[in-house]
Amino acid sequence: MKKKPPYIFVSVFTDEILAYLALRESQGYKVHKTRYSLRLLDSYLQTNRATGKALTPAIIDGLLQSLPEAMHTNTKNRHITNFSQFARYLQSLGFEAFVPEQAQKDRLYAPYIFSEEEMDRIFAQVDQRMIQRYREKPAELQYPLLLRLLYGCGLRLNEVLGLRAGDVDLDGGILLIRNAKGNKDRLIPMDPSLTEICRRYFAVTGKAEAPQDLLLPNDKGEQRSQVWARKWFLWCLKQAGIAVPDLPRYQRNICLHCLRHTFAVNSLRQQDLAGVDMYDAASLLATYLGHNKFQDTQRYLHMTAENSADIINKTSAYTQGLFPEVPQ
Repeated sequence: MKKKPPYIFVSVFTDEILAYLALRESQGYKVHKTRYSLRLLDSYLQTNRATGKALTPAIIDGLLQSLPEAMHTNTKNRHITNFSQFARYLQSLGFEAFVPEQAQKDRLYAPYIFSEEEMDRIFAQVDQRMIQRYREKPAELQYPLLLRLLYGCGLRLNEVLGLRAGDVDLDGGILLIRNAKGNKDRLIPMDPSLTEICRRYFAVTGKAEAPQDLLLPNDKGEQRSQVWARKWFLWCLKQAGIAVPDLPRYQRNICLHCLRHTFAVNSLRQQDLAGVDMYDAASLLATYLGHNKFQDTQRYLHMTAENSADIINKTSAYTQGLFPEVPQ
C-alpha cells in the first residue's frame, strides 16, 4: 500500500506555518498533531480563497464550524489549542490573529471499565492465539506483553510502543518512560508478576543484549503503529465475547485506552482496601499516570455508576459538612 504524499501548505500563511512548526520542533515538541491542525487551517484558507494575512474572528469561527459535528469535544479542543498557540505566534510577529476559546467539554463520556473476569477472557484469547502462531512468527509474542504493560501499568499506548529494551530494569522492576506527554520522563514501578513476564520475554527474544532496540519492534526493527495495536485489540474483544457498540466515528468507544482507565480504578480500589487515604491515593496515582495537574486525575476517573459506586461513596465523604444544607 503506497503512502500518501506529504501535505503541502499553500495558503497565505504558508511561510508562517512552516516557521512555527520548525520553531516548535526545535523546542523539543512533537508537532505531528499540531501539523494536522494547521493543515485544517491551511485547507480552510485555501477553500475560502483568503488573501489577507490576518486570522479574523470570522475566519476562526468558520474554521471551527467546518469541523465535523460528530467530532468529540476533546478532539475539537485539541485543534482549538493548536489554533490558539499559532494565533499567539502570529501576534508576536505583528499580525492580527484572533485567539478562540475552548469548547464546552462533553461530560457525558464514561470510560469502559473492564471487569476482572473480562480481562481474564481477553488474556486467555490473546495467549492462546499467540501460542498457536509462535513457531510461525515469534513477533506475535509481543502482543500479550503489550496488553499486560497497558493493563498492569496504566501506560498510554504510544508510551509502550516507544519503549526500548534498555528502558526495562529487570532487577529493580522499573520502567523508564521517556519524553512522555508534556515532554517529561518518569519511572514506573511494576508488579513482580509483570517483571517476571518481562524477564521471560527478554530470555526468549535476547533483548538484554540489545538495550537500544525497541522492546516491541515490527519485522523491520521499527516502531509498531497504533493501528496494529488497535486492530489486534478489536480481535481480542471479539474472541472474548465483549461487544463493541456501533458508535459514530468521532465518538469514543471501547478501546485500548480503556485499559488505562481500568488500571486507575483498580489502583484506587486496592489502595482503599489497604486503608490508604483517598486523597493521598489519588495524588500518588496522578504522579504515576504522568498527569501535570491533580485535576487531570479527577477528570480521568469519570466512571459508570455501576463500576464506580464504591469509589464515589468513598470520595463523597470529603464533601460532608462542606456545603450548607438546603431546606426541603
